[in-house]
Amino acid sequence: MSRLTDRIDRRYAKVCVYAGVTVVLTLAACLLLHTALPVFAKLWELVCAVVEPLVYGAALSYVLNPLVTRVSYGLRRYRHYEGPHHAARRRSAAVLVSMVLMALLVLAITTVFVLMVTHSLSGLSWETVQALLGDAQGDFMKFMAVAESSLEEWGLVSIASESSLLAALTGAKNVATTMVFAVIFAVYFLIDAPRVAGYLGRVVRTVLGGHALDLTRVAADADRVFSGYFRGQGIDALVVGVLSGIVLTVIGVPYAPVVGLLAGLGNLIPYVGGPVGFGSIALMCLADAAWDKMLWGFVGMAVVMFVDANVINPRLLSDNVEVHPILVVAALIAGGAVGGIAGMLVAVPTAAFLKTQLDRWMASREAAGGPTVTDEPDGAGHQTRAGSPRA
Repeated sequence: MSRLTDRIDRRYAKVCVYAGVTVVLTLAACLLLHTALPVFAKLWELVCAVVEPLVYGAALSYVLNPLVTRVSYGLRRYRHYEGPHHAARRRSAAVLVSMVLMALLVLAITTVFVLMVTHSLSGLSWETVQALLGDAQGDFMKFMAVAESSLEEWGLVSIASESSLLAALTGAKNVATTMVFAVIFAVYFLIDAPRVAGYLGRVVRTVLGGHALDLTRVAADADRVFSGYFRGQGIDALVVGVLSGIVLTVIGVPYAPVVGLLAGLGNLIPYVGGPVGFGSIALMCLADAAWDKMLWGFVGMAVVMFVDANVINPRLLSDNVEVHPILVVAALIAGGAVGGIAGMLVAVPTAAFLKTQLDRWMASREAAGGPTVTDEPDGAGHQTRAGSPRA
């Protein structure tokens, strides 16, 4: 036995032991991860279920906070809300008024769409509608019969029907739940906005120490860009909606105020207001067969969009958002791919914020004497670096 142990190289034996232990521990970790994967997936699902309405609520409270602040300032003139000792009551009342105004706005937009659909169908007689419904029902029943027979042959009819119905109900429930909790979170954020902001500032100063000033500067840039963009786009949408409604009313386009409102809402997203306005004009005029009104309506909408793109919108956003049109289009594509309509709404200010941080970083590098290349060649035809002597 001693001869066998003498022949074994202790160094290589130790390496083999370490390798074996590593393999065993790796296999155990993989087995544990495979076993615990459903638990982690469930935890991630729960985290997403909480974070999604929380993020939407924070975004909604950020958009509504200027309105709440203005309403709260206006309530100071009343006896029951004046003085610093009534600040909490004044803030709560302002939040209530703002949420009621938002609900009325959503109700008005819904009513506008209902009126638009009703008007587009008003030119059809009841007999025509019945005939169209009868034909559609017959074609639909034929299609369903063929589809059901095919699914029965494949043995998928029960699975397909149950899965589609369950997916539809689950999706509707998730959307409704997210909306409700987002509004609840927004209300709490708006009521406790000063307290939350003070607490977050204290956390940042405690954790980051000397670097808190840098984060505060970044937050100030983000607030300036996003608030300026949303404020400018909101005013721009209001101006476009009013101008479109007035111009189309003078031209005689049916339901001109509705078309103007839709064009203004579409103008919240760059390059979307025009297609929405032209499509609404076409839909309203087709119902009444008003071909001449449609043509002049297109001309009027084109004039409004031209004035907005070249005069109104640049003046409203030039102080806060300076982004090249190519970057705007790229940001809209990326925002739509990531977050749909919500992603497109925040794509442009996000791109403007990133550009602001890039410009600030390049300015700090240039101020610190970093390598920058000028456009002036030296006598030999070579580019020179700023701040460096010529060779």
